[in-house]
Amino acid sequence: MLLSEDKGLKMKGSCNCKSISFTSNQEIKAVVNCHCNLCRKMNGSSFSTYVVVPEYDFSITGQDLSSFKVSENATKHFCSRCGTPIFNTNPRLGGVIIVHLGAIDSQFEISPAVNIFCESQLEWVNKIDGLKRFEQGLA
Repeated sequence: MLLSEDKGLKMKGSCNCKSISFTSNQEIKAVVNCHCNLCRKMNGSSFSTYVVVPEYDFSITGQDLSSFKVSENATKHFCSRCGTPIFNTNPRLGGVIIVHLGAIDSQFEISPAVNIFCESQLEWVNKIDGLKRFEQGLA
């Protein structure tokens, strides 16, 4: 597995409504951008960024965690109250939890180390650096 450049960081996170929270006290194993069609479909985005952490030290609290098996190799775990995706599991990747970057509350810099499933990547993704930028919304 590819290691991120920010090994050894601790993290905590939650869903948008705060009914689910999680912590991981071990080092981050990888930070990846996934461009597969399944991730795009299940997260409603052009690609998904995940933080891979050891399963044995991932702790989650809250009563509102739901799961949905989206494919033979992916189960999405999310808050049943607000719908925030929290993490994925994959039986082929035993021993790790695949945390959705957007659910992480910790304030530290992490950067993806790799893009995967690039055969499905939207053509314009590599061009977003050149788009007009605004510090806040358009209004």
